[in-house]
Amino acid sequence: MTQDCHPLLWADPSAAARAVARCCPDAARTAIRRAEEICRGEYVFADHWEMEHAPEPVRFAGPVNWEQSPNGDPEWVYALNRHTMFVNLGKAWRLTGEPRYRDAFLDLLDDWLTRVPHTPEREQTAWRALEAGLRAENWLRALGLFSGEIPAALLDRTRESLVRHGEYLCTAHGPFQQLSNWGAIQDHGLFLLGVWAQRGDWQQLALRRLTQNLHNAVLPDGTHWEQSPMYHCEVLHSAADTVLVARRAGIPVPAELEEKTHALATALAAWVMPGRYILPQSDSDVIDAGDLLAQGALLFRDQTLAAAAQGPLLEETFWDFGPDAPRELAALGARRPHCPSQALPHSGNYMLRAGWAPQDTCLHLHAGPLGGGHGHADLLHLDLYHKGEGVLVDGGRGTYVEGSLRRALKSPAAHNTLRLDDTDFTRYLSTWGWQNPAEPLPVVFRTTPAADYLRAGHLGYLEEGCVVERTVVFLKSGWVVVADAIRAADARPHTARQYFHFGPGGLTREGNAVCWQGTRAAARLFWLTGQRAALGQGMLAPRYNTGEKAPVLTLDTDFSGSTVLLTVVALQDHPAQVELLPVTDASGQNLPAATAQALRLTCGRARSTLLLSHQAPGAGLLRAGDHAGYGRALLFTDDIPGGLCLA
Repeated sequence: MTQDCHPLLWADPSAAARAVARCCPDAARTAIRRAEEICRGEYVFADHWEMEHAPEPVRFAGPVNWEQSPNGDPEWVYALNRHTMFVNLGKAWRLTGEPRYRDAFLDLLDDWLTRVPHTPEREQTAWRALEAGLRAENWLRALGLFSGEIPAALLDRTRESLVRHGEYLCTAHGPFQQLSNWGAIQDHGLFLLGVWAQRGDWQQLALRRLTQNLHNAVLPDGTHWEQSPMYHCEVLHSAADTVLVARRAGIPVPAELEEKTHALATALAAWVMPGRYILPQSDSDVIDAGDLLAQGALLFRDQTLAAAAQGPLLEETFWDFGPDAPRELAALGARRPHCPSQALPHSGNYMLRAGWAPQDTCLHLHAGPLGGGHGHADLLHLDLYHKGEGVLVDGGRGTYVEGSLRRALKSPAAHNTLRLDDTDFTRYLSTWGWQNPAEPLPVVFRTTPAADYLRAGHLGYLEEGCVVERTVVFLKSGWVVVADAIRAADARPHTARQYFHFGPGGLTREGNAVCWQGTRAAARLFWLTGQRAALGQGMLAPRYNTGEKAPVLTLDTDFSGSTVLLTVVALQDHPAQVELLPVTDASGQNLPAATAQALRLTCGRARSTLLLSHQAPGAGLLRAGDHAGYGRALLFTDDIPGGLCLA
């Protein structure tokens, strides 16, 4: 005997399943493959938004061991007890009608209810508050997918457990939840339970807490304070799904909750790389965020978010909004911001773009706060994407297990930045701890149609008597100039090492340059100030529990006093040349490299000259070759013969 279990919180599952089968066939096949694995007793955690990806199958010959990790990583136990497998079984059953998928769900649900009741001891494993919040959503989605198929006795036990989840989430709240992503996820789960159980007190408590969490955690530029694009997205999902379900249920939500949710979505649109992918910045994986951008567009009738969501719709959009989602998005229209380059100044994330097309060159530089335990020591790190491919990339997170890999991937040496005197500007203590995070300096940023200028720095080497600044000039004709200025208080000797982690591909040396060849893109990186080069291999982890080797270039320099290290990346399809030019002041005196430098950049017949002053301009013009001007950064091209002052 069966009965319906709760009000419909999301789209009609039958209609959504038909739309997914038609519009997202790969996702449909993946859900069926996951269901088949579960029916064989194999568990793989590789969903689209899987927080701790575990692609290696783990097989149980008998009953599932809900509380033991097969690989020593407690995250596997947490993933198992979030019950994403219930949702995959439900999707596969809706897509195929195969009874085995329903029966596997019923057996697993019954087993978990019997063997994993809530106890204080389990609040560190299967019943962590985070898992309780995530499980609330996954259970309610699964119950909707299997509506009318659950025996009454099992449904009654499930209801009792859901009530216990709600009671637990009401009490599992403190200062930690008022700021962290845990709080938003828990509040979301409690709200869903409140709607399902028609508990107005739970609904209002969850809305108050979620609003407080977003008030604390969302920076004025719309980014989540933890500096992880993935956890930014988890919080955005929690907030946006709350707004979606509340609107459908006719429940008013605080205005600030809607405003912060919209701000999170808007920041995400600025933060993603070409193809809608989030960066593996800090504790993040490379994931297509198109579903969240589409959700934001539909919730807030936002044409900018609709433009950011352009591309194939993901399955989540259909499960949440139903088969009419494509028509609704098309009717909304799409409008990109006038300026492709975007600043998220409070989090220190700067996106420099040649355009909005997936193949257009895009740079990201991080020049902001660490962001807590999920942050990495990545100040001044530079990502570079060209023709839809990562040229210079972040190593990602790989694991949360304390050890050499965790330490390595969180360290400055795993990022495209620089270190002095073989020491880290922010020192790793443990998987979640740091010592004396470096203080970022204010950023100078300007964007123009021809070129973008960005200057940032930090005080991480102040005890060594040094301040580090990085200037990036992005010429949208296909050049990236990086000037690393190290300002020393005295003449003590120092060493500097610059790191350049390339995406998968081949890296070969050609004199004072390296040539990188990827699948679709190619680039040459020149060093111009006497650095000693070494080529090696580094680790890239685009998803949790994955890893691959990729080429790394390190550039070493010994110096005393202040110095400036110049590197140039050429992205043209034709041979490129880079030449240093002498710089003179108004009296004709040559200026030292630590004061000013100039570059002539040539590709075919196109020639550009970039003049950089590494100090505040004095009382006269600076000259390089046939060009003269006043400012910190001056660009002369065939189209701008009189020069463009960028800073």
